[in-house]
Amino acid sequence: MARKKKETAQPEQPVNNGFVEGASGPYIPALTPDDMDKYDVNTTAETVYKRNWLIRILAIIVGVLILLLGIGYACTSVINSAGRFTVSMTGNLYGIQLVDNEKFENPTLTLYGSAVENMDNITKHWLLNKNGELGDDPVYNSYADIDKVYGDHNGTNYLAYTFSVRNGGEAVPGGEDATVDYLASLEVVTAYKGADEAIRVMVFINGKPTTYAKPRVTDGKKETFEADKNFISDTMVMQYTRKNFKVDQSDRYTVVVWLEGEDPECVNDIMGGEVKLKMTLEVLDREKAD
Repeated sequence: MARKKKETAQPEQPVNNGFVEGASGPYIPALTPDDMDKYDVNTTAETVYKRNWLIRILAIIVGVLILLLGIGYACTSVINSAGRFTVSMTGNLYGIQLVDNEKFENPTLTLYGSAVENMDNITKHWLLNKNGELGDDPVYNSYADIDKVYGDHNGTNYLAYTFSVRNGGEAVPGGEDATVDYLASLEVVTAYKGADEAIRVMVFINGKPTTYAKPRVTDGKKETFEADKNFISDTMVMQYTRKNFKVDQSDRYTVVVWLEGEDPECVNDIMGGEVKLKMTLEVLDREKAD
């Protein structure tokens, strides 16, 4: 019996796109173990490369965002802290000192109030908080009561600071009388986003209050709402000359600052604005005082 002739396998011929030519037409050949290992390695390497590339890109993006947020936070901190109120007495030979307590303890030449964060607009009678307009803020029976609390006594949406200046009567060269004159000046040091256009500054001097505001933008005249006097200049709120300030005498000051909601300049454009004020007291030379 004749043996059936064994068919000889035809060598596979490569065809485009990974197909090979077989006896019955093109087909995709099975992968050998060697091919599988090679394929797995190549795929893994490509995946790792892409993953590392994405990680680098994400790291750069996160770093940039952190940097931008850090810059933004720093700017915000500077702006928010701009509401801090300071009082300073120029150096003098007469023992004129500042204190923020009624017992005249720890006299100094500089006092620092704290800032009010995110001050919202209110109106003057809200300072009393009689109807709970300012929530948990203190309730005052009158504006005079605000003048009786020494040191920092800020509300949620207003700044309030009370201090005294005292003639300590220290020795004066040549045995001169320590009676002096001094000038008190309150000025706007920093104004951001035009917030100073709508603020009110109430200054008590020995119990007598005066409320200051910037002149009306329209005609330069005094504001008609909650203002007794104009600022004396664009940045100078007020000045007061104290005459014949004798030894052991003291003067009490209270400064209250708020954003007046009824002011026509209290508009959305000043949202986020802050104002920094400083009061300076200067002993006048005898010739200058005269």
